[in-house]
Amino acid sequence: TMSRNKKSTRGIVLAACAAAGSALLLAACTPPLPPDVLAAQAEANITCQTGAQNVSLPEDFAGASDAVNATLAGTCPDQSLVEVPAGEPASLTITEMAPTAEQIAAFEEICPSGAITVPVFGYPVVLTLNVIGLEGVVMTPKALAGILDGTVTSWTDPLITDANPGTDFSGIPDITVMSLEGPSGAINAMTAYLSKVAPESWTAGTVDTLSIGTKFATTADLISEFTITDGAVAVLPAIQAVNAGLPMASADINGTTISVDDTQLLKVGVGAMTMTTDDKGNMVASAAVGGTPVPENFDAAAAKVVLAEGQEMIGWPILGIAHMLVCDDGTDPLPLSSAQYLVRLAGQGSLETFGLTPLPEPVRISTFVPLKVTAAAPSAS
Repeated sequence: TMSRNKKSTRGIVLAACAAAGSALLLAACTPPLPPDVLAAQAEANITCQTGAQNVSLPEDFAGASDAVNATLAGTCPDQSLVEVPAGEPASLTITEMAPTAEQIAAFEEICPSGAITVPVFGYPVVLTLNVIGLEGVVMTPKALAGILDGTVTSWTDPLITDANPGTDFSGIPDITVMSLEGPSGAINAMTAYLSKVAPESWTAGTVDTLSIGTKFATTADLISEFTITDGAVAVLPAIQAVNAGLPMASADINGTTISVDDTQLLKVGVGAMTMTTDDKGNMVASAAVGGTPVPENFDAAAAKVVLAEGQEMIGWPILGIAHMLVCDDGTDPLPLSSAQYLVRLAGQGSLETFGLTPLPEPVRISTFVPLKVTAAAPSAS
């Protein structure tokens, strides 16, 4: 069925001029306007559609669409998102990292008119461990590299104990590394991080799978075995570790301990992504690694980040970046409308409530161009 368009105004409608008593004054404050003003105007006007949009979502983020639906229903009552498993055809598909050429080709089989690609959210990646009492244990990049390449097999290895003075690691079974058989966005982000900060220790480069350890078909299978294996470790999205009640290691950045449970530091860390845009406007983001934001991709005020006096602007150093593939079909506006909502403030807030990390504001605003979000014409008051 054809979509039924309804114009709905939500959020803050900005006045471009404090007073516009004449055509001359109105003309004086027409675009170009600052990006934040244009973004606010675009936020204020939503063209609702009617229908249920299928969203292919990776297993690690199952349930995120339900969180978004809770706010979407308040704006567009006749519009919703319906999750389908990753790999099933859907005109709105979310991937754990930048989509591969194979994923894009598969998507274009169901969307011959072409795909729009943009980042949609970040997610912190952690080393999860099944060792009682080791929540927050500090892992240096060298220790992480040694664990994941198989050269560190004991919890009493100096690479671990030296960074955790006073912690008793005796009696813990040897380290058992667990991971997925197929490509993993979490592994991609972790190895991108190690390649950046410890290339002398991690020589395999950025990879999507590990060469060692026990492999599982799904995250659910991994966690099921993980919880009964003392001393096991796995690289997972933090949301999976939290949902399973598993301890997570802290990160070490030049002797400073960074905790994954500080949402402010997640917002800082996600700003470390780097962006590339192709000639069609499609946007691809790298994993956000290292903890230091790229200036053009981060705005501390917009992210509402307030650090203590003297505190460095360094965030959680390992975040994967999920992307959207959106069907750009002029005969069906529902996929594009749904994608537009996901990158609006309300959609990003819903994803954050679910446990994911919103895009940095400059990156979020830049997605408006390929997603064809247009600002309202300046209004006068």
